[in-house]
Amino acid sequence: MPLIQVLNATPSSTAKKRQLLAALTATYAEVMDIRPDTIRVILHELPRENWSVAGITLADSAQDESL
Repeated sequence: MPLIQVLNATPSSTAKKRQLLAALTATYAEVMDIRPDTIRVILHELPRENWSVAGITLADSAQDESL
């Protein structure tokens, strides 16, 4: 049983989370040629204060992942 774990530092809406989880599952199933119901996905959402790049938290940086 495959397990996909995603670490995300950007809060997402419930709709976006559903879209991401469905897309990850469908893509993995297609590439690996397995049934989607055998795939597990865990989405970990971390506060931007708990994630840093070059020692600066995302909360304190000007980094913005949105387009």
